[in-house]
Amino acid sequence: MAAITVYYDGQCPLCGREVALYRRLVAPAAVCWRNLADGPAVLRGEGFDLAAALALLHVRDASGALQVGLAAHLVLWERLPLLHHLARALRRHARARRCFERIYLWFTAHRPGLRRRRREGHADG
Repeated sequence: MAAITVYYDGQCPLCGREVALYRRLVAPAAVCWRNLADGPAVLRGEGFDLAAALALLHVRDASGALQVGLAAHLVLWERLPLLHHLARALRRHARARRCFERIYLWFTAHRPGLRRRRREGHADG
């Protein structure tokens, strides 16, 4: 199985804890982790900017296609032993997927520290 690439906000404490958990659960060769806090080179040539990447999770799947938001989480969760059943269930059940998507979008809009980073100019592309 080809590796996926996950772009995550390393300056977000909650995101950092989530990624640390995922790293413990997944084989190292299965995921390439890209910390957005490492600077602009992380996104060079990717076709999306820092503001977009901070707003919603971005994952480049094994085929090279870019997945954003809940779709990105599903690609990642499919790699995790504890969450792959949830990912598959959400792909099969549109109503549940829409509910998760709404919750995810609300949470990301209110994520701790993101508004402050935008005010300080750290989320500019």
